[in-house]
Amino acid sequence: MRAVSTWPVGASTLPTVSVLVPTFRYAPKIARHLRAVLADPATTEVVVVVDGCRDGTLEVLAEMRAHDDRVVPLFVEHAGKSGALAAGLALARGEVCLLLDQDVLAGPGLVSGHARHHRDADHLVVVGYMPTVPDTGARAVAILSELYAEEYERHCRRCEMEPDTVLSALWGGNVSIRTEDCRRVGVDFRYFGHEDQELGLRCLDAGLRGRFDRSLAGQHRHSRDAASFLWYSKMQGASRWQLHRDHPGVLGPFSVDSVLEGMPWGVRAAARMLGTPVSGDGSAAVAARLGDIAVAAGWRRGQSLAYRFARRVALRTGAVLAMEGKDAALQSRPARLRRGVRGVSGRGRSARTGRARGAVHPGAT
Repeated sequence: MRAVSTWPVGASTLPTVSVLVPTFRYAPKIARHLRAVLADPATTEVVVVVDGCRDGTLEVLAEMRAHDDRVVPLFVEHAGKSGALAAGLALARGEVCLLLDQDVLAGPGLVSGHARHHRDADHLVVVGYMPTVPDTGARAVAILSELYAEEYERHCRRCEMEPDTVLSALWGGNVSIRTEDCRRVGVDFRYFGHEDQELGLRCLDAGLRGRFDRSLAGQHRHSRDAASFLWYSKMQGASRWQLHRDHPGVLGPFSVDSVLEGMPWGVRAAARMLGTPVSGDGSAAVAARLGDIAVAAGWRRGQSLAYRFARRVALRTGAVLAMEGKDAALQSRPARLRRGVRGVSGRGRSARTGRARGAVHPGAT
């Protein structure tokens, strides 16, 4: 039996909304996240783009569609978040597209809230709030979710104090744009690690306006293992350089040591010395290993400090590699120093082209 939407009074005045969800290896959890979106009567359809994985996700989606035909499954050969979003955007029928990461659990009224913003104004990029909730697995490192949450909350406060940064430093995962505007700016991202910011810069260049609304909340069910954390940090360093190179008018010139800002002098000097193409990967992995030793010894603060240092080393390493055009080295994974710090299967993804070549999906931030 198919579900029938029950619209509240006045809901017909809202624009139609296509929720676009790129997914990769998320079969056990995808149904719960989709049900949260479908519970909102403003959801016209949910286009779920399965990014080349055959893990049972398509079967879950087929079963859900049998009960609610707003679920629109789409399979594409592995193309990364960029390719998956582009495929979903081409299929979208709604007047507004809500770009929602697979690991964001929508709160009540999330879709309706986005729709109201676009009903009341044109050419907006509306950014919702995603408080971090650790979703740990066998290989996940809990402190990484805490570090992510700290950085994210700092970013949200900045957006509230400096609204211009909503687009210039866009943090995606819960973002809506009028479909015609989204197609005009495109979602064929080139920078793995900072795809969201590139989208924001494109929107800024196209004359769109950013708006952050903390009431449009969805839980970010965050999980990250050490190897992915180190590799992703390196790719973020590379993409920071690429963004500054291509958007100097907005971001200004790039200094490789800008990724070390805010560190104490001595620690910054050590990160500068270690964050090089020769020693960067190994040094970051060793720092992470020391962090795990620290927490095993009961020094949790030491684990946090070690992972923070490892991230800065990886960021600088990635920036230097990108500046020197060493794309192959960007794909290298952390050494197998321990059970937690180990490579993820696959060869990775090109930081320069954004074409996927491995198993890590950028939606799983």
